[in-house]
Amino acid sequence: MSEQQRLNNAKNEIAAFGDMYNRMVKQCFEKCVEHFHDSELSLGENTCLDRCVGKYVESQQKVGEQMSKVSAQMQQQQM
Repeated sequence: MSEQQRLNNAKNEIAAFGDMYNRMVKQCFEKCVEHFHDSELSLGENTCLDRCVGKYVESQQKVGEQMSKVSAQMQQQQM
């Protein structure tokens, strides 16, 4: 793999991570934050956000693992 390909891969990974992070923040915020007039999150909102982020990260890890398996299988088939 050339240096340019590695650089492009790194840029793509950074963009994908940023996209995942932004989607997670949007979804968890919309689901968990109910009141905008308080200066701090309530205990319930904090708990909801903690669970939401945990589940989102776990699901993304599972998707990534499955994508890696499929990618490895595809590479083996090409050989």
